Amino acid sequence: MRSFTKDAGRPLRVAVLALSLVLLGGVTAPAQAAELPPGPVAPAPAPDPIDAYVRYEGQTVCDPVARPGTQYLLDLALSYYKIGRSLGIARNCAIGGQSEHKDGRAFDWGVSVSKPAEKAAGDAFVNWLTAPGPDGKVGYNARRLGVMYVIWNRQIFSNSSASAGWKPYTGAVPHTDHVHVSLGWNGAYMRTSWWTGSAVPAEADARRYVTGVYRDLFHRDPDPSGLTTWSTLLAAGTPLVSVANSITSSAEYRGGLIRGAYDEFLDREPDAGGLANWLDEMARGMTIQTMEGGFLASQEYYDQSGGQDAVWVQRLYQHVLRRAAGEAEVQHWLGQLAAGQSRQDVAMGFLLSTERLGTVVDGYYQDLLDRGIDPAGLTHWVGAIQTGTRTEAIIGGIVSSREYWMNAVPTRS
Repeated sequence: MRSFTKDAGRPLRVAVLALSLVLLGGVTAPAQAAELPPGPVAPAPAPDPIDAYVRYEGQTVCDPVARPGTQYLLDLALSYYKIGRSLGIARNCAIGGQSEHKDGRAFDWGVSVSKPAEKAAGDAFVNWLTAPGPDGKVGYNARRLGVMYVIWNRQIFSNSSASAGWKPYTGAVPHTDHVHVSLGWNGAYMRTSWWTGSAVPAEADARRYVTGVYRDLFHRDPDPSGLTTWSTLLAAGTPLVSVANSITSSAEYRGGLIRGAYDEFLDREPDAGGLANWLDEMARGMTIQTMEGGFLASQEYYDQSGGQDAVWVQRLYQHVLRRAAGEAEVQHWLGQLAAGQSRQDVAMGFLLSTERLGTVVDGYYQDLLDRGIDPAGLTHWVGAIQTGTRTEAIIGGIVSSREYWMNAVPTRS
């Protein structure tokens, strides 16, 4: 995949695609995909892929306060199955050894294997948590909820990898009179896709993703601080699009857009003062297209065009649309200027034209997704730019799409 430098014959602007993009095409479901057993319905739709398996995070500090995700899942079991009782979440720090009860991340649902109706409910609940889902991997709902492990009827399910399965539990308490569920911190604080609709990736996957974004947008590997910051946020449940938009609204990224516009339209590097000024303007909401229009309308650009309206219009066709102008086209724009339109108005007509933006949109699908854009997407995103969608947010949408993620992180353990 090519990264976002200025290619010969094409503008640098990383313009155009999706604020919360769900792109067409991509990875198909595994052949072993399974239909989930009946159970509760999530408040948010499942992303694809869903959350990573949950690494073990044992209790280290005693703070026995019920966390919201823990309380939610206990209440969900009680309300959906309409049987059993709460045996509690928090546990006194002086009782027993290490336990997620002591930091509010574990609950016990009182159902007994000696009572057929309660055993059936307990079996149904743990099966619903741990069964394979549409992705063909075990622990589908447990991953979406951020569940670390489940103990029930002398068996334990550790939700740590695609090879997870039920194993004998040999602890002192056989868990024949209750189901025990422990959550990771993302689940305990309701930061997983069950509630948010955004998948929480494994930290290793998050680091691969951040590295790919930096290489595509900045043509370099991330610095250690940036890599740690962004991957930690992703692994802690920050939505992908939020991280992507933060990266694309950075001074480094915007500075690249500004330098590209100077290079393309003024054939020079920006001076330090000019760069700082445009960064300030973009931080206040100016779009890159508005800035480019200013370049094309500037006296500097007009003088480079020989100081003549007709030559200036012809140069716009060559620079912005990458083709020669027809005589009727030149006369049209000369008429617009004569009627009182400013050079800025005319320049924006070129920059926001469907002809121009269609090329830009397709070009950046090619750069970031290694494919051309489909007709429906082309119409949609050209319209979005023409009505003011910012380039930075659009590119954040592309690199937070499922399709981009699957290219950057092709496998999930």
